[in-house]
Amino acid sequence: MDCPGCGGADLIKRGSKAGHQRYRCRTCGRYSTDSQPRFSAKTKAIAIEMYMNSMGIRAIGRVLEASPATVLNWIRKEHAALQRKVAQAEPMDTAMSDVIEMDEIYTYVQKNSSGQ
Repeated sequence: MDCPGCGGADLIKRGSKAGHQRYRCRTCGRYSTDSQPRFSAKTKAIAIEMYMNSMGIRAIGRVLEASPATVLNWIRKEHAALQRKVAQAEPMDTAMSDVIEMDEIYTYVQKNSSGQ
């Protein structure tokens, strides 16, 4: 097991918490336990997908049985990760690219047959 804070492997046992072994990192001093996370990465990805498809945060929480605050934290972390990724990417040449926006609504306008 590695430290979730610094990634160091120099951990010492420091009691238990809620039935799980508690560890302290000698490098950074952070405490952690060996318990598994309550929600998997797949569940978090599903929550982000639901949010991107305009589902409300409270509704996502009800479906996934998570609190709205937890869902909001997942969304904020994903947003921060995406912002870091965009900042590291090379800028595109805007002279070569065009932005095209499409809507899901298809409209047909018929020509007036009376000639007006």
